[in-house]
Parts: sequence; C-alpha cells; structure tokens
Amino acid sequence: MYSSIQRGRIRAQLLGTAIGAMVFASASSAAVAQVQGGTAAAGSDQIETVVVTAEKRSERLQDVPASITALDAKNFSEQGIYNLQDFASQVPGLSLDSGQQGYTQVALRGITTGSVQSAAATAIYIDEAPIGSVNAYAKGSLITADLDPEDVAQVEVLKGPQGTLYGAGAMGGVLKYVMVQPDDSQFSAHASVGGEDVSHGGDGYRLAGGINVPIVTDTLGLLVSGYDRFDPGYIKDVIGGRYENGTRAVGGRVALGWQVDSHVSVELSALGQNLKSDGSNFEDVSYPTLKPIYGDLENRRYFAEPLQFSTGVYNGTIKGSWGNLDLVSTTTYEDIRSHGQTDGTDAYGIYIYAFYHGLNPGLSPSNAGVIALSKTGTKRFTQEFRANSSLFDGKLEYQIGLYFTHENDLNEVPGFPAYFTTTGAPVTETPNFIQASILSRYTEYSAYGNLTYHFTPNFDVLAGLRYSTDNQHYYQNYSGLLAGAAAGVHTATSSDNVVTYQVTPEYKFDEDSMIYAKVATGYRPGGPNPAPPPNPLTFAPDKLTSYETGYKATLLDNHLTLDASLFYIDWKDIQIQTSSGAFKYFVNGGNAKSEGGELSINYVPIAGMTLGLNAAYTDARLTSPAPTAGGLDGDWLPYVPNLSGSFVADYRWLLGNDWVGHVGGTVSYVGERWNDFTGSQTPTPLTPRDGFRLPSYTTLDLRAGVDYNNWSLSFYVRNVGDARGITLANTEGLKPGANPYDEGFIQPRTVGAEVSARFP
Repeated sequence: MYSSIQRGRIRAQLLGTAIGAMVFASASSAAVAQVQGGTAAAGSDQIETVVVTAEKRSERLQDVPASITALDAKNFSEQGIYNLQDFASQVPGLSLDSGQQGYTQVALRGITTGSVQSAAATAIYIDEAPIGSVNAYAKGSLITADLDPEDVAQVEVLKGPQGTLYGAGAMGGVLKYVMVQPDDSQFSAHASVGGEDVSHGGDGYRLAGGINVPIVTDTLGLLVSGYDRFDPGYIKDVIGGRYENGTRAVGGRVALGWQVDSHVSVELSALGQNLKSDGSNFEDVSYPTLKPIYGDLENRRYFAEPLQFSTGVYNGTIKGSWGNLDLVSTTTYEDIRSHGQTDGTDAYGIYIYAFYHGLNPGLSPSNAGVIALSKTGTKRFTQEFRANSSLFDGKLEYQIGLYFTHENDLNEVPGFPAYFTTTGAPVTETPNFIQASILSRYTEYSAYGNLTYHFTPNFDVLAGLRYSTDNQHYYQNYSGLLAGAAAGVHTATSSDNVVTYQVTPEYKFDEDSMIYAKVATGYRPGGPNPAPPPNPLTFAPDKLTSYETGYKATLLDNHLTLDASLFYIDWKDIQIQTSSGAFKYFVNGGNAKSEGGELSINYVPIAGMTLGLNAAYTDARLTSPAPTAGGLDGDWLPYVPNLSGSFVADYRWLLGNDWVGHVGGTVSYVGERWNDFTGSQTPTPLTPRDGFRLPSYTTLDLRAGVDYNNWSLSFYVRNVGDARGITLANTEGLKPGANPYDEGFIQPRTVGAEVSARFP
C-alpha cells in the first residue's frame, strides 16, 4: 500500500512532529514537573488496588463476585503491546481466531462456533459505548474493535454470560476498553516514538502523543490524543516478492470533561481509527500434510488483498449523584465501515473459465483470475438510562436501567471482476458474475434490574433480571450467474422476546477474601432468513446457562491476590450457517457444553517486583450433532485451546540520581485447538473432509528499559523463540480439503524500542 520511500517520508515527518511535541511539553510543564523518587519511582512493595467498572459501577476488583481480568494498559507500548493479539494471552479463558488485522474473533470460555459464526458472542465496549453489530448479517463476529493503547487506561474482561447487564451478544462475556479521562485540575502532555523489526519481514514504526488542558480549573478539562502506527508485514507473496500483510493504524480521540456542579458531570468523547491492511496473515499449505507449498511464511497471490476499516465512536455521558442515588444517561453513535478485496482465483477461477472461455479464446484454466470485492457498514445509535441506589440503611442496593439500540447494516459484494492472471488485464467479455447486497435493520428495547440484599455484613445475594424485545428487517438483492435461484430481491422480518437472569450469593470471610456462586444466562438474537419455504423463515435466539463458583482473596499483608473460578456452561440451539441450493441462511442445530477453571495470581515479593500467573482449562465441545455445520457429538468447539496460560514477571528498581531501571518478561502458552467444523475430528492421517488439530505453541517476550525524570527508553523482544502460532486455518477453495489451504500465523520474532516523555 505504501512504498518504502513513502513510509520513510511519513516517518520522518511524524518523527519531527513527535519530537516537537516532546520539546513543547517539556517547556510547558517545567514549572509543574516533579521527580518521583524512592519506592514510588522504583515500584510499590504491595499490590495496588484495582478499580473496575465492568459491572457498570466503580468497584474494587477484589469485591466483585465474578471472574474479571483487569490489565493496566498504561505501560502497554513500552512492552510492545499494540493490539488485541499482543495482550490476549494474559487473559485466562480468552481465545482468538484471526487471519488479518481488523478481522479478529474473540471468544471467552469457549463460546464460539468458529470463523463463520452468526454474530458476536462476546460484547465489546469502549467505556459506556457498545461497539459493533449485534445482528447476523454485518460480520459482527469478525469485525472487532482493536484499539491502539494510546489513551487506553485499562482493559477489563468480564467472563461468563452477562445477559442481565449487557443484553444481546454478551454470551461468553464482555471485553471493555477503559479510556483515560480528561483532568480538569492540571496540564499534562505525553509523546512517544518507537520502531520495530520483524524477523523474516519488514520494519515498522509508532508515533503517539496527547495533551490535557484544564480549560477552567476544576470545572472543564480537554484531552486530545493521536497516533500513527505501521505494523510490519511478514507474509511474502512469491509473485510480487513483497510482504503483503503490513498494516497501518491511524487514529485519535478528543474528550471533554465538564464538572457542572458538585452533583452533575458531563463527559463528551469522539474516537476515530482508520486501519489499512495490505493483506492477510496466511501462509499457503498443502492439505492434509499442512506443509508449506512455497516456503516458510509465503503465499501466492495473483492480486493484492487490501482491506480498510474506519471506526467512529461518539459518546455523551451525563452522571448525577445526590446522596446514595447515582443516575447515568449515556448516548452513543457509531459508524463502522470496511471495504476490501481478496484474490478469489483459487475458489472461482475455474468457474470464470467455464463460463467465459468461449467468449475469449485467450482465457485458459491456468490464467483465469478473479477478484472478490466486499463492503460492510454499521451505523448504530444506543441510549441507556440507569440508576443505582440503596434502601433500608444500605441493606438493599438496586441498579435499574432502560436500554435502546438501533442499527442499520450493509453487507455488499459489489462484484467479482475477472482478470488474466498472467497480465492483470481485465477479461472485458465477462458479463455479471455475481453482485449481492444485504441491507438489514435491528432494533432492541430492554429493561433490567439488579437487587443486592445484605442479609448480614458478610453474606449477600444479588438477583438480576432483564427483558429484551427486538425486531429485524432483512433485504437481499442478488444478481449474476453465481446467484442462481437466489437471484432477485428477497425480504424477511423477525421479532423475539427474551428474558435473562442471574443469581449470585457471596460470602465475605473478611474485607479481603470471599467465595461466591453464580447462575447466569445469556443469548444472541435470532433473525430472519431469505431462503424460501420449505426452509425456515426465521432462526431463533441461541441461549446458554452458566454455573460458576469462585474464590477471591488478598493475602500476605496485601502482597498477593488470588482469583480462582470453576464453571460449567450449557449452550442450547446453537446458531449455524447452512445452505440450500443457492441460498445461505441460519438454522438452530446442536447443543454444546463448556466447562473448566481459571486461575489468576499476582504477587509482590519485594518492592518493585511483580509476578503474575494466569491459567485456564477449557473443555468446550458439542453434546449433540450439528450436521449442518459438519459437527459431530463430542467435537471440540473451534479455536478453543484446552489449556492456556501465561507467567509475567516485572521488576523496577532505583538506579540512583533519578534513574530507574525496569526489566520483565512474559511466557505464554496456547494449547491444541481444532479448526472449523468440517466433519469428523480424527487424528492424522486425515481424509479430505476431516478437520485437524492446530498444534500448541509457547512464546517468550522480554523487555527492559530506563526512566529518567519524565523520560523513558524501553526495548522489547516479542516471540523470542520465533514460534509459528496458528491463529486461523481454512481452505481457499469452496470445498473442505480443497488445496491450497491457508494458515494464519502470529507475528514472528519482533525487536523494538520506544522513547517517550510524560509531563508532569
């Protein structure tokens, strides 16, 4: 997408801008900058208190009767953590499948049917703003918010179904980005410049900076930030000889905080990100041996496969507090769009030849190429009102809310233009091969409430209920030779009413330890189908019930925290995509269960040193056949590792004369997984219909650096052992077992450095 010369010019220009920002920040804040020293600079000698908002109110993490992982994102960039893939291993129970930045599916506790599942089973939030499409027709399960760490204060992952608080789509749980908020009390600024080099690939850069200004002290604060990042490619196209999966992310955020008076505050924010990827993370392999066809990290693409995402999220939140009554109104508008193209030659080239070789004698099976174009869009408005308060001297706490969301979605295939693979010239004689568009509309109204009754100072029970009603409209327009019987205009509608609930008793041994149990439900909306009778006109919501018990404690005089949980999930009427003739549609078929346990331990043995262990065991598999998906009773759910975990160690110490050193490392393990359902999952050697196991992999990340006053220099090496962790595997053809097969890989060994300044 960008030549090396263009990228060099961009980096030079942005480097100058970043250095200028650093100088400006240093000069502007010289009067207020203070140098931290001693233990504070080198690191605390106890576990820091973590506050989370995943349950829509601020609570100490250790007081929440739920399994929550909270990651401090303020130091992500100095560790070389820039996207979801980089921090996913630190969240027990979280798994990903991804073939390209922008197309990443997040699964929690094994709740997924793979890369072709209907809609997202994990809810994504940015502060109070729900992100992405809820319905099944706008790639909502694949298009996932993947934010640069600039302005992200914390990442919270709430595991298990959250149907009561978050409604549709929060079946597996919630991933929430908590953003840095404007500060109306003092000026601050920061800037950073970094670069990295990928083994077997190219080089990249990152420039970021922000400024916070108290427009009216203690009343009105403004925060403005931005970043420009290029993640280097490492998959080489053997035809063009270029690294085709480099990705550039450009974005920024503006946030305004207004403390109207002692009771009311207003927060306004606008966030934008533009993601441009040159191609996928796929290596071409031969099925069933899975050996590289061309070489390590190489594929063959006759045509480029650019993909672009633009995300705009606009939110206004009003908060009021009067005594023990807290009121919140939050309004969100989002506009998410994508467009791209893929090389469809291996899947459709033979059909191009079959249809058109008589029209153009120069067309042959070996030079018939096709480009598949795609376009999606989601425009969504959401409004939520909620209240928190208590009665009877605090013995009864309640949280009630009203929720409304409406989205308009587009999923379009503008065409499959044909080209000669040898020259790149268009095959001008071809008529319309395929054009398709799906317009869908989703509207939901919900009301929910949570009541917590404190029977004793140590024992309480939370009970929650949510009622949701939705209606959907579907419009499909297909044309062209591939459309077949699906050609023409097809419309459909559907509506559903769903009740979700949770019951959570907890017992606190003391202020720092508790046990809890939870029964909770979640669901995904059903929807209309375009296929004519006798095919079903609608598909129903799929639902699950989760049973969980857990123990949380802060021990050893606040030097160690422990979070352990066991769960069992019963998933019914799973939504599955199938086809009848030329029609693709959804049905409910098959049941599944997911059971396992998660463990998180954080330990501070001495001042400045932190140790963390995260581990998860997940046994997620079908408990009845899902024949329309090719799944058999007992099959593992796709891309869910049986075992996963990470060990994190970081140490900060005072070097003297205001210098602080820091070193650290992370070891991560992802166990064996199965790819998408394609038939019986049996050990190799495999028949062409069968799925296959993805091997386990282990990665080691190392980091080190020094801080001096407000400046920091850090170095990192990710994936030290250059592991080939597979993130996705499927065929480029239209039938299971058709060659070539694609395997997506994590980023190889990456060496990087960053210099940053923060004032005060």
